[in-house]
Amino acid sequence: MLEEIYRWGRGAVEFRMTGNCPRLVTLAARQGLVLWGYRPGPEGSSAWVLAGSYHRLRPLCRRAGAVCRITQKVGLPFWSRKLLDRKGLVAGTLAAGLLYWYLSGCLWGIAVSGEDAVTRRQILDAAESRGVRLGVRLSDLEPRLAARGILREVEGLTWAAVNTDGCFAQIAVREGDPEPEREQVEEWSNIVAGKEGQVVEITAEEGRAEVKVGDVVTKGQLLISGLYEQVPDPYGPQPNIRYQRAGASRGSVVAETYREFTVTVGATAEVLQPQGEPQRQLYLELFGLRLPLGLWTAPPQDSLVWEKRSPVKALDTELPLAWNVRTVQPRTRQALVLTEEEQRDRALLSLREEQREQLPQGARILEEELEFGFSNEGCTLTARCRCREEIGVVQPVLGISPS
Repeated sequence: MLEEIYRWGRGAVEFRMTGNCPRLVTLAARQGLVLWGYRPGPEGSSAWVLAGSYHRLRPLCRRAGAVCRITQKVGLPFWSRKLLDRKGLVAGTLAAGLLYWYLSGCLWGIAVSGEDAVTRRQILDAAESRGVRLGVRLSDLEPRLAARGILREVEGLTWAAVNTDGCFAQIAVREGDPEPEREQVEEWSNIVAGKEGQVVEITAEEGRAEVKVGDVVTKGQLLISGLYEQVPDPYGPQPNIRYQRAGASRGSVVAETYREFTVTVGATAEVLQPQGEPQRQLYLELFGLRLPLGLWTAPPQDSLVWEKRSPVKALDTELPLAWNVRTVQPRTRQALVLTEEEQRDRALLSLREEQREQLPQGARILEEELEFGFSNEGCTLTARCRCREEIGVVQPVLGISPS
């Protein structure tokens, strides 16, 4: 086997001998030439010799009265000579080899695991800002620093790791419960009413409740006191020293309140209407670069634009190659005269937005009375609501500091 590899590397030729072949073979053996594969035939004998030694047979042929002709050439020297004649093939092979070498040192795909409340997009954006992105050289990656940066930038994560496997990266994260906010326990405060209403539920976690369920309170009235003095039982023994408490007040006071909302919408509205056929624009995404497959211009103002991304996958792994199809639907602004029914619907939508902005979190509307008014200018909607909401507001005690 090694001998065959050696002969292929040096190159070998097969030649045919006519004339006094035995004498030629004898002279070649005396000169130290190695012949193999000798085969006699009716038209002459054939044998193999190394390509570099074939020229030494010419003087021996004259002495032996024989004639030699090459019938076959094999080996690396002859193969490489043919290859060098095809310069385009050589250049393409070298370019493909260089491209393969370069791409094998780049990041081809990024996978994320362990995310729940935190979105995959947040993690990928944080990783990209730390150098973990498609097309980056693997030698430029610093997985430990990238993991620390992701952990600092994305809230809600308790652990993160960046691992590489060949041309792919795996970002593993773990989420945890957010750290509870520290309360300012040393600040003296009371809880007062932020709005008038009738108390339906009161819970004093710290401090003393100054009102009862069913009481009607006004805005600014004291609900839970953080600074108070013990009130002894008038029918029991009176203490010599009354207990005093000074600190922060905490609790919840829920009341039924009355609110009135008023919104107005016009009789006409400016709407965006589609104009013409939607346009499709193709893009090739390669290593994070968007390459337009055409002479595309920026979408006109007010156009509706949406994209569909189709990544290329290999063995269920997303490669840094994708087709993007962007659809652009041109639209124009048109003034539309609204009917009373359309004005009513727009007024209700505006009312709900106003209520979401003004009502505190957790509030509920128990009853609602709507009154519509129509004119040439539009529709006016007035809503009178009975609500159930939290009215307690923490009010620091000014001018007094804890000692």
